[in-house]
Amino acid sequence: MKTSIQIRYLILYLSFLCFILLNGNLVAQTEEKDNVNNSDTTYFMTKKLLPILNNFRFIPSEVVYDPFITTFIKLNVGTGLALDLNSYVKDLQGNIRDTVSGDLSYITADLQFQYAINNWLAFYIGFGGYGRLGTNTYTILTSGVSYTTAFALGGKAKIWQNDKMMLSTTLDFKFQDVYLYSIYDFVKEVYEEGEIDSTSSLLSEDQINYTFLNLNYAWAPADWWGITAVAGFGIGEAFQTAVRGNFRGGATVSVDFNNVKAIEFPIGILGSIRYNSYGEAGSDIKNIFTYGFKIAYTGHKDFDIGIENTYQSLNYELSEDKVNTILSSFCLRYYF
Repeated sequence: MKTSIQIRYLILYLSFLCFILLNGNLVAQTEEKDNVNNSDTTYFMTKKLLPILNNFRFIPSEVVYDPFITTFIKLNVGTGLALDLNSYVKDLQGNIRDTVSGDLSYITADLQFQYAINNWLAFYIGFGGYGRLGTNTYTILTSGVSYTTAFALGGKAKIWQNDKMMLSTTLDFKFQDVYLYSIYDFVKEVYEEGEIDSTSSLLSEDQINYTFLNLNYAWAPADWWGITAVAGFGIGEAFQTAVRGNFRGGATVSVDFNNVKAIEFPIGILGSIRYNSYGEAGSDIKNIFTYGFKIAYTGHKDFDIGIENTYQSLNYELSEDKVNTILSSFCLRYYF
C-alpha cells in the first residue's frame, strides 16, 4: 500500500517538474524573440540574487520558508528539550502503576542546497535528521531512544512579483526513515511470548513520507521591515499510522535595524508562527503551533547567519498528553 502511494507521489512530482520546465522554456523563447537585448537570465547567472524587495533584505526562517528564487547552501544545527513529558511506569501486563515527569533531549541537523535555474524557477535537495533521548531512567525506558534520517527534494516557481511583493508556489517531497529503540516494548514482548525468538527486537522502524504544495508570499512595506507567509496542503503519515491530509499555514515579521536611521546597526530580528494540523516529523501529534524568534547578522551581502529559537506545544493523539518543546538552532545560509 505504501509503495503504491509513494509511486503516486513521485509521478505527481515529476509531472509538476515537467510542466514547469516546459512553460519555462516557452517563456524564455518568447522573451528572446520579443527583446534580444533582454539580459535578465545573464544578469541572474553572473550576479547574486538576494532575498530583497523594496531595498529590504529578508531574514530567512526555518519556521516559514520564503518565496525567493535564489541559489544558496544552508546548514542548520540545533539542540532542544521536550519538557514535562509524563512517563508512565507500567508493569509487564501494561497496567500503569505510576506517572513520573521527565524531559527528552533532541539534536537536529539539516543541510540543503537550492539552485536557481533562472529568475523564476529553482530546485532544491536536502539531507537531515534528528535524535531523541530521555534525560532520566523513566523517560529512557518508556519513551525509548529514537532517531530519524531524512531526504528531501522540491521545486519553487515564481508566480508574480512587483517592487514590494512576491508570490511563489513550492512543491516539497520528503522521505524519512524513523528508528525507535524501546526497552520496555522489548521486555514486554519477551514476557508475553515466554522466550526470545527471531522476531524479538529492540528496534521498531518505519519509512514515512509527505508531499506539500504551498503558496509562499513576501511583502516589504518599507526598507526596514517585511512580512512572509505560507499556506499549503499536503498528504503524509506518522510513525506506523495511515496516510492523512495535513494543512500548514504561518507568517513571519522581520526587522533589519541596519536600515533604521535612528539605529543603523547590522542586526535583525524575526518573529514567526506556524500551524500544522498534524506533525511533519513522524510523531503522532496534532494541532501544532510553532512559535519562533530569531536574531541575525545582516551586514554581509553573501550570507545570512543567526540563532533561531522555536517553541511548540504538542498534543499526542493517542495518549492525549501535552508536551512543550524548545529548540535552539544555529543557522547559516550562503548565497552563490
